[in-house]
Amino acid sequence: MQIRPTKPPENLLTQAKAELASMFSLDAEDLRWEVGKKLTRKRSTLFHLTLRAESGVVATAYYKAPYVPGGRRSRNMERTREALKRSRTVGPRFAELAQGHDIAVNLTLAVDPDTLEVITLGLEGRPLGNPVTYMAPPTRRSTALETCRRVGVAVRLLEEMPPPAHEGQRELLWAGVERKLEAAKPILPSEDLIRLETLLGNLFDASWTQARPLVVSHGDLSPSNVLVMKGKTGLVDFMWIPQLRGFDLARFVHRLRYITLSHRSWTAALVEAALEGYGDPAAPDQPGWRFTTLQRLVATASEVPSLGMRGGQRRALAEIKAMLGEAR
Repeated sequence: MQIRPTKPPENLLTQAKAELASMFSLDAEDLRWEVGKKLTRKRSTLFHLTLRAESGVVATAYYKAPYVPGGRRSRNMERTREALKRSRTVGPRFAELAQGHDIAVNLTLAVDPDTLEVITLGLEGRPLGNPVTYMAPPTRRSTALETCRRVGVAVRLLEEMPPPAHEGQRELLWAGVERKLEAAKPILPSEDLIRLETLLGNLFDASWTQARPLVVSHGDLSPSNVLVMKGKTGLVDFMWIPQLRGFDLARFVHRLRYITLSHRSWTAALVEAALEGYGDPAAPDQPGWRFTTLQRLVATASEVPSLGMRGGQRRALAEIKAMLGEAR
């Protein structure tokens, strides 16, 4: 059985300190780590870290160790390992591009590719999930709109970076579709499942006919991974995985729509701001976006609790059936 760590390992702390010393032009020998309280999550263990010099706090960071109960290996473990390796080169390149757009990134400072333990730069802010509610005061509403606009800018910058290698990605992406189709069996009749697989296949194939179908993506872009900072927008927990064009923004919009279910007009304003930042209001009509949207709807509708469907799940199922009807 896997044992949760009681403190960050010294080798990662040393690596991270050297990285920050180089970043801020300081002598690593003059710096020391303060390790904060452990935070135990279902699938990970976190420690808050503070790097100090004689003059005060230099930076904050986070140590994260994945936790797999019972010693079971996650099917995504190899994918995560590759993402962490990419973070050391892709992350700094994106951070440099984003700097002129008031977008901050929690860079990877140290990583153990074997254990998937990682130390990332800390960003001070609050998750976007807090100010997206319609009842927020006007200043927070304007902050939420500007934050969503910057998210759109960030996705555009990501997609303009050199594309990742195509080899093996097509099969890997379609394997994810097959898992979602399997999960949808309890909620859709067999004829609808057949139509759903056909529609997803057609959108998937159409995506690969686009110029540069694969792009660099955040991989888990949601309001909880977007931070509202002073004069900036922070993006955290990058996966840096290759995905179809439109994946990040379609996923972000889906999460917005299912967080603010009671306030459709406000959700529409947030989506419009994100598309404005992205610079392409027609993006939702592109096959990659529609493919990702349909996948997210299937995932949402398939999460049926024991007491029956919630409102969001019923609405997702209705949208799936509407898309199937349009495809006839």
